[in-house]
Amino acid sequence: MLRSVLSLSVLLALTGCSGGEAEAPKAPVAATPAPGPSFDFKADASKLNVIFISMDALRFDRTGAGGSTDTPNLDAFAKDAVVFTKNTSAAPWTVPSHMAMFTGRWPTHHGVINKLKPNPAGGDLIFDSLKPEIPTFPEKLVDAGWKGVAFTGGAGVQAKFGYGRKFETYLDDKPFAGMDYSGPPAMEWLKAHKADHFFMFFHGYDAHGQHPLTDRDPRAVISDYKGTLDGGIEEQAKLREKGLAAIQKPGDPAHLDGLSPEDIRFLTAIYDEKVKDADKRLGLFLDTVRQEGLLDSSIIVIVGDHGEEFMEHGYLDHGATLCEHQLHVPMIIRFPKGVGARVVSEPVRSIDVFPTVFDALGVPAPAEIDGKSLLPLIRGEKEELPIFAESDYRLFVHLRSAVQGSKKVVLDLEDGQRSLFDQSSDKDELKDLSESDPKTTYEMEQTVRAWMASMNSDPQTFLGVEEQSIKLF
Repeated sequence: MLRSVLSLSVLLALTGCSGGEAEAPKAPVAATPAPGPSFDFKADASKLNVIFISMDALRFDRTGAGGSTDTPNLDAFAKDAVVFTKNTSAAPWTVPSHMAMFTGRWPTHHGVINKLKPNPAGGDLIFDSLKPEIPTFPEKLVDAGWKGVAFTGGAGVQAKFGYGRKFETYLDDKPFAGMDYSGPPAMEWLKAHKADHFFMFFHGYDAHGQHPLTDRDPRAVISDYKGTLDGGIEEQAKLREKGLAAIQKPGDPAHLDGLSPEDIRFLTAIYDEKVKDADKRLGLFLDTVRQEGLLDSSIIVIVGDHGEEFMEHGYLDHGATLCEHQLHVPMIIRFPKGVGARVVSEPVRSIDVFPTVFDALGVPAPAEIDGKSLLPLIRGEKEELPIFAESDYRLFVHLRSAVQGSKKVVLDLEDGQRSLFDQSSDKDELKDLSESDPKTTYEMEQTVRAWMASMNSDPQTFLGVEEQSIKLF
């Protein structure tokens, strides 16, 4: 892995002569930074903090780079950062996607694909946890001298799943908490420990279906809504479970009937309000970072772990499909003084985020990871990364996907069904081309199978298997 010294002038020179400038984004995100002083990452690595911010359930198309005006604070931050416009999450829900980032491994490779797993001794399911022999990037930072602290929304990122190793502080006591809960103690910690050398994991479920609007009635979001839904978290959970209950045999899709276009408009509007709330709370946190003089003494990452679906494919919530509404998420990295700020339009993966940070710091990454440093892409070099995703959501589904160029294949392991989409002409992935283009479908299916084999996973073991799903009601 490259251990380069990245000064602002050198990095911008390399970026400018790459021969392939990134596309201009749809919203106000700067493609190049204003000139500024050089910053030598390698020489100053011992002084840099790392702040890793996860905005749970945030779709890319709800950010400025995705064409929205709902996230002004995030967009302002992005103006002197590296913005990845084609970032794919490794999984469409919280537990496996966050663990994929923390370990730099695909979910099958890190093994924490669900919160619960069968008890070898029989009886009730037990909580899963990352195997001790698989390291996380944060614990490696602690080993290298950083102080580890976390302020989270709990639930799928609780310390007990393996996230909390070697952290001095790990807030996870309130399930599905937003940054209105995790933010105040995080900001107080920054004020009290700004002289420390630290890694902070800051997270909230603000946009998530299980986080309520905290200061207003959901019915007030759309004044002319005449339907029967109340927009609450209990209702959202029941709708999600109803969609999963439609899976009657292996290979069936999750599917929710009975929602009108007005209902969908209502639920989508609530989500959009939650995104705006999340952005305001993010803004308060970033204000504290600036006020305490930490902006240019830190590498700051902002990611979405997965998206959200609003019946684009007949389902509500997330986890049960591998559509882009669930997988296409924001990833933004701000280096001190805006070094290397640009828009990167090449496809990347969330599993690449920590390898990139470690490369910039000059800290050796853990062995046997699947992610790669994105510093070469930031410098303007060309590299085509393999784009995969997977879901074994609560054992209701077993899905794998791959993207090559504009084509995407989704393989349902339970019945062998394959779907092929051309994202260049069908961004919502509504037209299955598998029958009209069997050659591409077959070739991409073999790519998925080879990828699974590299992780000692056999697709045949899922075929037609009847198993007990993890039910919450």
